[in-house]
Amino acid sequence: MGQTSFPDFYPDDITRLLYDWEVAPPEKKRFLLKLIASRIPWQIQLESALDEVKDPYLRVQARNLKSEITRHRLRHSFFKLTLRGNTNHYKDLEEMTVQLSSIGFPDQNYAEIKHELDRIALRVSELYDDHSGYLTDELKVQILCQVLFQEEGFVGNIQNYNDPGNSYLYQVIKSRLGIPITLSVVYLLVGQRLGLPLYGTNLPLHFLLQYESEGYFTYIDPFHGGVLLDKFTCEKFLEANGYTNSPKYFTKASTLSMIKRMCRNLIHIYRDNQTKEMEYIIKDHLQILESRSTHVE
Repeated sequence: MGQTSFPDFYPDDITRLLYDWEVAPPEKKRFLLKLIASRIPWQIQLESALDEVKDPYLRVQARNLKSEITRHRLRHSFFKLTLRGNTNHYKDLEEMTVQLSSIGFPDQNYAEIKHELDRIALRVSELYDDHSGYLTDELKVQILCQVLFQEEGFVGNIQNYNDPGNSYLYQVIKSRLGIPITLSVVYLLVGQRLGLPLYGTNLPLHFLLQYESEGYFTYIDPFHGGVLLDKFTCEKFLEANGYTNSPKYFTKASTLSMIKRMCRNLIHIYRDNQTKEMEYIIKDHLQILESRSTHVE
């Protein structure tokens, strides 16, 4: 699919805005770059979008501005998330985890991420069809975990837990290794394609999933191969780690709360690794999410 055929993307608009930027006074240039960033859908690789600019001079200018446009594009997505608030539908989860992932992997290709998620969801769907005569919710969960862990190999990166790549969706899909929350994101995005009642659970120290239908409920631990847990086991985990049991630890996590947690994880990792520049970049984006929290939470 060519970039020009993507819905809501019009290269001529980008060309016009780049021309306006070229002739604009200095005080308006930043505003125009923000406009350019907001007009490029998150699913499109930025470099590919800028290659659609027909004017060769403006195309070179756009490439020179790539890092600035990238920064504004990310900030635009993060601001949009704060306006949506703490919803549990996860319609924005894929966008936000892909955008966050682009901080660590600026040349990532969303088409590759989408292809893998679609392929895995199709495999799960095929197994659901094979068991259609007796497909219970419990069996749906077991098949989902079987495909993601046994067939695809998604599991916790125990040996190198503090590798920043474990926190970026693109790398997790490439390596099949991650931390609890990013592995949970993979499960959620596959589950979303299948219409499963799957939700994140913001348990301290160890992010989990919960599957909740009318007739079946369980917690899922993607970090340990999709093992199924009951609430009693989770409560004992909290007690063993010094936490007083509280209902707030078992509420359904929103996209907003998940992205905040992922940012905090990355800040700690980059601080421990003394990677100051990346620590400050992630801090900047976390501040965007937290600056409007009082209005949306």
